[in-house]
Amino acid sequence: MMGICLVKVAPHFVIAFALVATPPGKGADPVGPQQLTVGESAAVPGRSVYAQHCAACHGANGGGDGPAAVWLYPKPRHFDSGLFKIRSTPAGVLPTDQDLFEVITRGMPGSSMPSFTYLSEAERNEVVHYVKHLTARVEASGERVNFFDEARARGQVATSVPVPPEPPVTVRSLAQGQEIYSKLGCFVCHGLTGEGMGPAAPLLKDMWGFSLPPRDFNTGAFRGGHMGRDLYLRVATGMAGTPMPPYEDTAISPDQRWALVHYVQSLRRKDVEINDILAPGDGVIHAPRLSRQVPVDPADPFWETLDPVRVPLSPLWPENNPIPAIAVRAVHDGSHVAILCTWRDPIANGAPVRVQDFQDAVALQFSMNGTTPFIGMGDKDNAVNIWQWKADWQRERGEPRADVDTVYVSMHSDLYFQTDALHRTAEAAGNLLAQPAPVSPVEDANARGFGTFTSQPASGQNVAGRGIWRDGHWSVVFIRELQSRETADVRFAIGKPVPVALAVWDGENRDRNGRKVTSNWHQLVLEP
Repeated sequence: MMGICLVKVAPHFVIAFALVATPPGKGADPVGPQQLTVGESAAVPGRSVYAQHCAACHGANGGGDGPAAVWLYPKPRHFDSGLFKIRSTPAGVLPTDQDLFEVITRGMPGSSMPSFTYLSEAERNEVVHYVKHLTARVEASGERVNFFDEARARGQVATSVPVPPEPPVTVRSLAQGQEIYSKLGCFVCHGLTGEGMGPAAPLLKDMWGFSLPPRDFNTGAFRGGHMGRDLYLRVATGMAGTPMPPYEDTAISPDQRWALVHYVQSLRRKDVEINDILAPGDGVIHAPRLSRQVPVDPADPFWETLDPVRVPLSPLWPENNPIPAIAVRAVHDGSHVAILCTWRDPIANGAPVRVQDFQDAVALQFSMNGTTPFIGMGDKDNAVNIWQWKADWQRERGEPRADVDTVYVSMHSDLYFQTDALHRTAEAAGNLLAQPAPVSPVEDANARGFGTFTSQPASGQNVAGRGIWRDGHWSVVFIRELQSRETADVRFAIGKPVPVALAVWDGENRDRNGRKVTSNWHQLVLEP
C-alpha cells in the first residue's frame, strides 16, 4: 500500500522520501569534518580546512573516495596518484603551487569542482600545502612516499611552460588551425565539428577505468578555463590521467599551437554562455531596506530597479546545456525578506507523474550558525536551513493536482482510492510530498549532511513563494518573516552576513535529488 501511494504521488520521489524519512544519526552517516588518518597529518597546515571543505569529495586521505563521490561525475581527483589535469608544467611534472591555488580558487567549470573564493587566500594556500602532503604513494613495504618530496630530493623544480604572446586571430590562422586539428587527429575524439562525438569517443576512459567523454568544444565548458593561455597550456601539457596527450614543441611549434587554440575557440556556439569566471564582485547579495512592503509577485516591475547578482552554477553530473548561472535580487522591509531568483530554462517542467518526467525546482541553502560548512547540505556539526521551490507545487488555489488518472485518461484500475486519505498512507502520515494541496510551493527543511534532509512539520512551513515561467525563464520569489519563531529556521539580522548557496533542478535534463547544478557560498546582507 505504501509503495502504491508513493508511486501514485510521484514515482521518482521514492528515493527522496527515503532521504526525508531517515532521521539524522540513522541510516547513512551525516557528512562532517572527515577524520584524517595519514601519518602526522595534524601538523600539516590546511588539515582542518581540507577536512571541512574538501574531504567529503576527495576523501579523507586524498583517494577520491569521499562519501560524496558516488553522486559526482567526473569523479573527484585521486591526490594519491600524483596526477593533476590542470597544470602549467610539462607532461610528467607535478604542478606548481600557483597551479593548485588557481584550481582551488577558480574551480573546474563544467564539473562538480566549485570555486572556493569564499575561503580566504590564506586558507586556500593552506589547502594547497595539504593537498601536496596527501600526494603520495604507498610502497609494498608500507612506506609512504610523497611525490613532491621525492621530486624535491631529485632537484626537480616545477616550472611553467613558457607561453608566448598571443597573436591576433586571422582567417589564415583559423585555416591553419583547422589543418592542424585534422593533422593531429583531434577529430577522432572531439569530432569533426568539435561536438565531442568522434569515432573514438565511446571508448575513452581515464586511468581508473571510468568512461571519459572528450570535451565538447561547442559548449566551451573547459575545465581549466577558456582563455587563450588556458587552452595553450592544455595543448602543450596534456591532461594527466586522461587520454588527452601533450603536444610539445617536437610535435607542433608555438605558432601552430596558437592557431589550433584559435580554431578550437571558434568552434564554440555563440549562444552558449561561458561560465568559467569567478563570482562577480565580492560574492555579496545586498538586500536594501524598503519603505514599502516587499514585493510578493515575481513579475512586479519593482524588481527591475535592482541590479541582480550573477551566481555561477556547476553541474554535479554531465548535462546537455546545463544552466550556467542564476540571477539573484533581495530586499527587506524590516519585517519580511524577499529573494527573487531568475534563470534561463527554455522548457518548463512541472507536475511530474510519469516515471520518465521530472520537475523544475530551485533551492536556497542557509548556514544556521554563520559559518561556511561543507557545501553539500552542511555537516553533522553545522546545520543548514533549505528552502526549496518546486514547479509541481506551483498551482493556483483550487487547481487540481495532476495524477495518474488525469495523465492516463484511458487507464483502468480494479481498485483505486480517490477520496479516502486513510488509504493514501503517505498523505495521511503528513508527508509533504503527498499532500494534494500544498500550503506553499516552497518546502522548508533542514539537513546536517547526506541522508539527513528532513522536512519541517506542517506547522513550521512558514516560507511563502511564487514562481512564473515566461519567455524561456523562471522567476521565483521566496518570502519569510525576518524573526521566525521556529528554532530550526535561519536567523536574519540587519547588517549581519548570512551564508547562502543555491541549487537549480532542470526537469528537462532529468534532474532530481542530488543531480542538479549548484553554486558555492555567497553572503546575504540585509542593509540598514
